[in-house]
Amino acid sequence: MFLCFDIGGTNIKSCLTNASGVCADKAVTPTPNSYTELMNVLTGIAENAEFEACAVAVPGTCAPKSGETIFAPNLPCINGKNIKNDLQNTTRKPVFIENDANLAALGEYYFVEKNNISSMVFLTIGTGLGGGAVLNGELLTSDISLFEAGHINIEPDGRPCGCGKKGCLEAYVNTSGILETYHMLSAHGHADNVNMVYSASKTGDKAAALTFEVFGGYLGIGMASLANILVPEKIKIGGGISEMSDAFLGHTLKVFAKNIYPAYRNRVSIELSTLKNSAGLKGCAALCLTQLSKN
Repeated sequence: MFLCFDIGGTNIKSCLTNASGVCADKAVTPTPNSYTELMNVLTGIAENAEFEACAVAVPGTCAPKSGETIFAPNLPCINGKNIKNDLQNTTRKPVFIENDANLAALGEYYFVEKNNISSMVFLTIGTGLGGGAVLNGELLTSDISLFEAGHINIEPDGRPCGCGKKGCLEAYVNTSGILETYHMLSAHGHADNVNMVYSASKTGDKAAALTFEVFGGYLGIGMASLANILVPEKIKIGGGISEMSDAFLGHTLKVFAKNIYPAYRNRVSIELSTLKNSAGLKGCAALCLTQLSKN
């Protein structure tokens, strides 16, 4: 069994997962604001579990080999910290760490697509826009976690992004991006959350419908840019916003087809995630399996 942690800015998801990807003892715990409290949560769960190895998905850029978290804009208490070493010293078991979107990509590939394709891009759309890529059956990574798909630039001097730059894809293709677009298109209309905009789009609100069309267009441009570089066999979309795909995916596909390099157009398909919100935890199990097999 493998102990899997998926750390988010709001919650920490955990479970024990076997080699087939079956999860047991799932738990969701609010993410603390301090690193000490966060480690207390992780070690507390680990002390009551039997496992061979542990993997941790972190919401930011990390160094998988050294274990240091380099930049986590939505959870700054882990910046410069080494969850891998600290948890390994406590549990005396192997601990592996990787970016959360990369592990969602690995989970979706390893437990869904491994026998079908050899290359895939996976995008998670929610409060942020994360991405991961699998090429020739291997997760694309290095001494630093790679593939920050949300931070390719699509609008020079565009909207401010949480990373500190302007015009990033994430600034338009995430929950706050949807709300900002709706506020602009509805002449300063108000929506507390994306669900309100989605519901309004289904009840005749033209500004809400156009908001998702704009969202889908930016997503299509971003995916075409990624496809033009990597030419994956599939691009899969996960995260909470993927549940609203009927409001934007049709337009996304049209924009994608117009912007992808013509020679690649029929080589890349776009699909919704199969594993949905469990992709990250299953990716943790896949990371344990692949890393232990190398040792």
